[in-house]
Amino acid sequence: MPPTPSAVESATLAQGQLIRVLLATGAVVELPEPGRRFLCQGDEGTVIVRGPLTARPLAAAPAFQVGAFASRGNAEALVARLQGAGLRAELRPTAGGLDAVVAFGSAGEDAAALEARLRGLGLERPLPLPNAGRVELAGEEGPVGSARRYRLHPLDPLPVSAGAVRVRGDLVLQPEGDGLALINVLPLEDYLRGVVPAEMGPRAFPALEALKAQAVAARTYAVAHLKEYDAAGYDICATTACQVYQGVGVEHPLSDQAVAATAGLVATFEGRPIDAMYHSTCGGHTEDAAALLPERAAPYLRGVPCRGEQRFTLGSGVGKWLDEGERLALVAERLAAALGVAPTAAALASKLGARTPGAGVAGLAAAFGIGSVGELLHRPTVSEADVLDLLGTFELGVPTGCAMAPERFALVVTLRLAQLAGLVEERKGRLVAGPAGVVLVRDGTGERSPLAGTETVLVRQGNRSREGVASGVAGSPATLWCGGGACPVLEVAPLDSADKRSAWNFWVREIPLQEAASRLGVDTLTGVVVTERGRSGRATRVELQGPAGRRAMAAFPFRLRLGLPDTLFAVMVVERPGGGVLRFYGRGWGHGIGLCQNGAYGLALGGSSFEEILATYYTGVRVERWAGGRP
Repeated sequence: MPPTPSAVESATLAQGQLIRVLLATGAVVELPEPGRRFLCQGDEGTVIVRGPLTARPLAAAPAFQVGAFASRGNAEALVARLQGAGLRAELRPTAGGLDAVVAFGSAGEDAAALEARLRGLGLERPLPLPNAGRVELAGEEGPVGSARRYRLHPLDPLPVSAGAVRVRGDLVLQPEGDGLALINVLPLEDYLRGVVPAEMGPRAFPALEALKAQAVAARTYAVAHLKEYDAAGYDICATTACQVYQGVGVEHPLSDQAVAATAGLVATFEGRPIDAMYHSTCGGHTEDAAALLPERAAPYLRGVPCRGEQRFTLGSGVGKWLDEGERLALVAERLAAALGVAPTAAALASKLGARTPGAGVAGLAAAFGIGSVGELLHRPTVSEADVLDLLGTFELGVPTGCAMAPERFALVVTLRLAQLAGLVEERKGRLVAGPAGVVLVRDGTGERSPLAGTETVLVRQGNRSREGVASGVAGSPATLWCGGGACPVLEVAPLDSADKRSAWNFWVREIPLQEAASRLGVDTLTGVVVTERGRSGRATRVELQGPAGRRAMAAFPFRLRLGLPDTLFAVMVVERPGGGVLRFYGRGWGHGIGLCQNGAYGLALGGSSFEEILATYYTGVRVERWAGGRP
């Protein structure tokens, strides 16, 4: 068993200031930085060593305590006698103030052989000690020695390269099985700087309130699991088995800001930090922990819809479905009406371009002052095709192949030319329900554009649109069409859940029946039926079917054995040329319990604060400042 932390470490851990993170285990640990200086604390005191450092395990050997002395000189004399006889021996201070002398056998030597050697030296009452391995450490200048445990403190403030990561704080080397464990000891808040961006990347989720919610969840998880692996000498691991920690290399200014802004805050239930489970994508609804992981059931880990309280409803009526060409023509018509001109290409071009257009598409281009089409496309003349190519080059394509009347086609070209000239703008953003009504929050700038309530509302579904009622959650993507001082058309892609944007909102997997049977530990499999589902629709129990009968199985281990992203799935058997396969249609990514990271991002885009996000996913919790064991 690894040695316990020192009294100073234990006191600091109790105050919640440090956390011990298991980085890696292996036969050899290397810290490769040449000349790097460390304060190295081992069994025999503290020395300064220079890198590169290499640590190897020494095979576990039997050990006996052969005496305890009030006189340090007597103890040292016995150590010298034992070493003279070819034995390894050391002093160990005891709690009673005595110096114990411990003798160690050779690698592979059994305890009986060592005891016989000690008795042969006249030591009649050797006391057997636990059989523990040691760490052999070498630095730039050669061997440092061996110890039951080494703690390395860098003598400069730069992060340390430790295997695949760079970390802040100290490193601990100690035996672990037949190898070594490398443990990072650092302040909790510094630890979170390497967790939050690893779990919820700020480049993929650039919303501060969502990252704040993740920071509080990660801090709460760490605090609730402190000393979970105390017997092994650490608090938490650095992988998905606990929560991912990737050190300094993933730190980012936005996630650093989220950690700093929430420093010391944890989510609590009835005065205790919660088991803050979280996952990537919930597929519209989270699940009760009791349904999937009964051992982690808690009142605050209940399944909830993945949406906040803010919703919106805009528009009226129900129009016909429009293809892309008809959609753009409708936008042009409503813009013309808002500007008080006839819904024709000539009238709209004259109003926006402030000059009378000539004939055809080339004439429309001239009305907007776009006279260099030929030069841009390296062509001597300007034709209708040239203008359309130019619009396509600037990603303002005009749909072709649709059965549009010539006058409506000209309207669409006019709208696109006005966009190219900077006279018509698509203001893209997301809808947020504010106290004075719904506003559009612009992408990138965050500028808030209040809606007049008189806009024509187009509901977008895929590549189709129609005029009608848009109802969805705050944060739904929208585009406001503006030109000539008017903004007459609002296009909305309404979302029904905050995590709808996730790349893992749906998935499909196929597994051959024979392979599935092998993974599940059955001889033959002919089908799988979901027999029970939880609050979110996730499978909680399945039935494995085969010639020998039926076998019930919990859905969570079923998912893990087959490597499925989530338990929110439907399944069927499909015949393929090589035999039958299980075909899964699923939604979500992860266990589906607690905070949904993609949902948190969606809620943040919809205007929710980090406290509101946490309250959405953790039922009945409070956000409080944690101070060493209690909020």
